[in-house]
Amino acid sequence: MSLEELQRAQSAIRDQGVDVALISSIANLTYVTGVEVALPVGAGFEMAYAPWLAVVSGSDAGLVSGGEAGGMGVAGNGFELFTIEGFDSNQPTDPGGTYATQLQAALSAAGGTGGTGTIGVESRSLPFVAGEIIRAALPNWTIVDIEPALIKARWIKTEREIGLLRRASAVSDIAQRTLAELAHSAGQNEIEMFTEISRRAFEAAGGAIPLTGELVTGPRTTVVAYPAGPKNRVTEPGDGALMDLSGRVNGYWFDCTNTHVIGGVEPTGEQRRYARASQAACEAAMAALKPGNTASDASAAAAAAFASFGLPNAHYTGHQIGVTVNELPRLVPYDHSVIEKGMVFSVEPGAYQGPGGTFGSRSEKMVLVREDGPEILSQFDWGI
Repeated sequence: MSLEELQRAQSAIRDQGVDVALISSIANLTYVTGVEVALPVGAGFEMAYAPWLAVVSGSDAGLVSGGEAGGMGVAGNGFELFTIEGFDSNQPTDPGGTYATQLQAALSAAGGTGGTGTIGVESRSLPFVAGEIIRAALPNWTIVDIEPALIKARWIKTEREIGLLRRASAVSDIAQRTLAELAHSAGQNEIEMFTEISRRAFEAAGGAIPLTGELVTGPRTTVVAYPAGPKNRVTEPGDGALMDLSGRVNGYWFDCTNTHVIGGVEPTGEQRRYARASQAACEAAMAALKPGNTASDASAAAAAAFASFGLPNAHYTGHQIGVTVNELPRLVPYDHSVIEKGMVFSVEPGAYQGPGGTFGSRSEKMVLVREDGPEILSQFDWGI
């Protein structure tokens, strides 16, 4: 039985007039296979001949493994596996030759044979070698970009995806609550703080997960230099502390931010103004995420909240989230995409004093759009 996400992708490529599609990006491979496709780091990635490649038609789907270990679970998700030779410590292998053979077999199985037709590719991520194999095997076929179709397929989250995003959000809550606990005491190194935050996030996720973003304290909270990560800096009482942390749990991401004052001291008037402004902007934008409203409506709601504090919104207000951290639509003044039930957003307005200042604040939570309005998935408390 194939996943609903695969079925949606197949429907979207059919609507684009595509006969066979090659899906090559990590995000879309994760989406259609239901497998947490590995990020491109480490020895396994370097030793593989090529990344995974899904070959999808309107009714069939195959996966060329690229020589990487794992991935066999996709056989139960509606995929036929086409494995190639990988590195062998004891004898030479021919990964390139078997990759060409297996990709041609996968294309043929999906209906990509002879004559004419339309083949869809992800132009930003298709390996050059795969493109050469396609052109040799299907010289008279038209090649088109399927990114618009896949964006359409991923626009509304399935119930399975919503469950995975809830799970990811729960891990984010633990990470942000850990920062809140650590922020009570000054004299800690940012790297040590991030180590403890990571440890607890790993425990909550059941193992190590990719984490990215920033933990910044003191003067570095005054500007946006994402991703800034932790530095070898020891916190002082009254420092600002801002953590914008993204993590990948079972293929789906969380992305949340909170701002604190270090050392258990009362925030200054300006620290409180900036923090309250970003919190109010986040809450106003989340409240605007109702079916029938637009992405620009949420952006405008954040801007109005900031204006009431005499501050501008320093950057965009947020974005959808799923198999990537940052998905369309984004909450900006010029995006008038209609908000629909089943979308999931990370809302992240911020305001910063800038170079020479001492403080900045960003407030970000995840929210699910429901028929009766937004459901805030993030359960951690604001830091100030």
